[in-house]
Amino acid sequence: MMFISGKGKDDYLTGAAAPPPKGDPKFKSWRAENNMVMSWLINNMDTEIGQHFLFYGSAKEIWDAAKETYSDSENTAEFFEIKCVLHDIRQGDLTVTQYYNTLSRYWQQLDIFEESDWECPRDHLKYRKIMEKERIVKFLVGLNKNLDEVRGRIFGTKPLPSLREAFSEVRCEESRKKVMMGGQGAPTIPESSTLMSRRTTFTNDKQRKGRPWCDHCRKPGHTNPMRELLIFMTLVKRRP
Repeated sequence: MMFISGKGKDDYLTGAAAPPPKGDPKFKSWRAENNMVMSWLINNMDTEIGQHFLFYGSAKEIWDAAKETYSDSENTAEFFEIKCVLHDIRQGDLTVTQYYNTLSRYWQQLDIFEESDWECPRDHLKYRKIMEKERIVKFLVGLNKNLDEVRGRIFGTKPLPSLREAFSEVRCEESRKKVMMGGQGAPTIPESSTLMSRRTTFTNDKQRKGRPWCDHCRKPGHTNPMRELLIFMTLVKRRP
């Protein structure tokens, strides 16, 4: 449906693009576009299902029959399953983004089951606001305990932010905590590297004993002037 709508051909599904009389010059163009939409529908079905619709006369007929036959909007078992998953789901090992996206996918499926025609648009808007508030609470309650601070901060906001704003704030807090935790402590040096460094120092000290040693030439008898200059510059920088 999204692909067909993006192509501007969804009128062939709703029936708004009704076929003109066969003698009408526009009939040929309508038939070509109708057949194109029919092929899009059938090609996106399983082979066994698509074969059933090959001889239908219009895209609208295929769409109505497929919707009536295979639609899950009246599938009570699936509706119950989605409700159970949403009740039990928690962040756990997921990142905040993964947790939020998982909830959003189930909420989108739930919206399909709860889709209905509202006589009063204002009542529908009020209902959507109530649902949004419930989803904000669900999202916040399922967060891990290390995000208690930002959760309490959002719950204390009057009025509550939107679901997307709440998610954005929690995600920023998660990123901040990761940066802070990543900066704690200095990187540890493997014990083998430390031992190797000590052995090298011991060997050099042994070789240098009683005679000057050049680190550049690796020979006794004189010192490395560049090394002495670097040591001097380091000491100057450390002076208050």
